[in-house]
Amino acid sequence: MIIMHTKKKTYLLIIALIVLLNIISYFLFIRIDTTSSKRYSLSNASKEVIKKLENQPDTPVTIDFYLSKELPPEARKIAKEFISLLQEYRSICRTQFNINIIHPSDALQKIEAEHVGIIPVIVEIKDIDYEKIQNIYMGAVFHVGTKTNVIPHLDNTIAFEYETTRILKQSIDTVRPKIAFVTGHQEASFPLMPQLINPLSELAELSAINLETFIDLSSSLSDNVPNLPKLNDYDVLCIVAPKTNFSNREKEILNKYLDKGGRLFIALQHAVGQINENRNTGFINETGLEDILADKGLKVQNDFVIDNNCGSITVNQYNGFMRFPREIRFPYIVKINNFSDNIITRNLNMLLMPYISSMKQVKTNTTYIYTPLAMTSSISGTQQAPIFFNLTRQWQRDDFNKPQSVVAALLSNDDNNSAIIAVSNADFLINNLGLYSRILQQDNVNFALNSLEWLADDSGLINLRGKLSTFSSLKAVDKRSKLIVQYINFLLPLFTIFIFAGIRLQVKKNKRLRRMGNTAIV
Repeated sequence: MIIMHTKKKTYLLIIALIVLLNIISYFLFIRIDTTSSKRYSLSNASKEVIKKLENQPDTPVTIDFYLSKELPPEARKIAKEFISLLQEYRSICRTQFNINIIHPSDALQKIEAEHVGIIPVIVEIKDIDYEKIQNIYMGAVFHVGTKTNVIPHLDNTIAFEYETTRILKQSIDTVRPKIAFVTGHQEASFPLMPQLINPLSELAELSAINLETFIDLSSSLSDNVPNLPKLNDYDVLCIVAPKTNFSNREKEILNKYLDKGGRLFIALQHAVGQINENRNTGFINETGLEDILADKGLKVQNDFVIDNNCGSITVNQYNGFMRFPREIRFPYIVKINNFSDNIITRNLNMLLMPYISSMKQVKTNTTYIYTPLAMTSSISGTQQAPIFFNLTRQWQRDDFNKPQSVVAALLSNDDNNSAIIAVSNADFLINNLGLYSRILQQDNVNFALNSLEWLADDSGLINLRGKLSTFSSLKAVDKRSKLIVQYINFLLPLFTIFIFAGIRLQVKKNKRLRRMGNTAIV
């Protein structure tokens, strides 16, 4: 009876402990992250933003998550992950952090959701018994103090932690970095780069400037005169796709800007390719910025990079009087997935870069440190300009004679905190307009945003941009390793079964011998 009573006590204690753990888990959100990339953990940048929120107790956070009740499986997974992420924020925030989940079911609630900026998306919902098409709502409205921001629709292309931390940071930061785009040399304008400009405008104050203005000011007025615009008021200067030359005076102004700790992002229009019915040629367009880079230790070569890892173009092929489009691989449109281990390129998978030139380090008397950021593949090469694009050429292995050519690099100077990030061609950032508009590879935009965030000394969010939105590809395995793994997968279970059977047979044999021995003694 005593033993039975003790067992009952033990069972009751276990049940009580399980109930207690469930009650604690309801009020206290805990999640253990075992992923190598800490994919489900808040980064230090997010925790720093939460600390800033705690220092502003009069800035409560309320997040209204509009979520339809009926969702396809993939959308349910996204919604669950976003809710878990918000709970992670709330678990470490000591100030008011509220999460409201709103299910727009009737017409009035749907109108309210659309009024605040939530966009309904048409999806197909399949179940065992039915299949239907309907609008779903899955967006969030962030109320931080008196400021409101909206994520109209959540999907797997959005980095949830990056967007959440960016919105919180943007709502509590009163000062944003200033980024200026240089004009006056036929550079790419804002309308030509919407994929870059739209997210960048949420992170920084953007403006367009002409260096001639600062030349005129400096020629007649001192830098010490107050209330006059100064070039070093801008955290970063961007020069994207210049086509005409910079004057010696303009280059002098840029060098003075760097001497005072300025930072440049330069995307050249160095290698220019023209493919149309009249010409298939490529030539070099020098603007004088190459001289600034060479003086700091980076030489942009007068060549075109070719790579076996490449994109394709559509060309017209004729058959008699008939003309039809045909897609061909074009080694001059390079896929870059070889990056240095740098915070700027971390989480990037692939850049798609047309008509790029190679770069190399050269010796100078300056104290700039050279760091390559992006390189071509092991099967790549260069061709000296000018060149003729032979669209029917059959490429051979010997054509790719210069592997791992650098196409983007960083020059940093610890003495005055200046830095330059240079890319040999800006086409990878330009969407164009009208019939020639195109959607850029997302990592192209991420690379530029990462570069500008780092140059503006606001690099805390860089690591979050690729988190949850992209997935790292598996490393390539050679044939020999693949064959070994296949044989192991096939033979290991068989060997395990044989060993287990042998052990079982021996155990039974030993038992039989022991029984026979005992019988003989009797």
